Amino acid sequence: MDSTFKIGEIVVCINDKRRWFRLGGLKKNEMYTVVGFNSYDGGLILKEVKSPRSGQHAYRADRFRKVDYNFAEKVVAKVQQPKPEEEYDLVAKEIELSMLN
Repeated sequence: MDSTFKIGEIVVCINDKRRWFRLGGLKKNEMYTVVGFNSYDGGLILKEVKSPRSGQHAYRADRFRKVDYNFAEKVVAKVQQPKPEEEYDLVAKEIELSMLN
């Protein structure tokens, strides 16, 4: 087994397309927790869903990617940044004008 994933790691489904078999509730862009690996092919055994096709309830590893925590942290930081001073000035002027009227 040569997997780049680790037990306890959070992964994101990038391929939920089914072929002739069922996927047991696997959904694209959903996050799942790796709890083990299929000893036969290195497939991922997930905490949240079970593959009805696999004897070990595993999914092919190429259906997933690791969560990019650095990207997520940058997005959250950007969203939480305060508005630029210019926007505060415009809002203050609008409030001041509404109070005068």
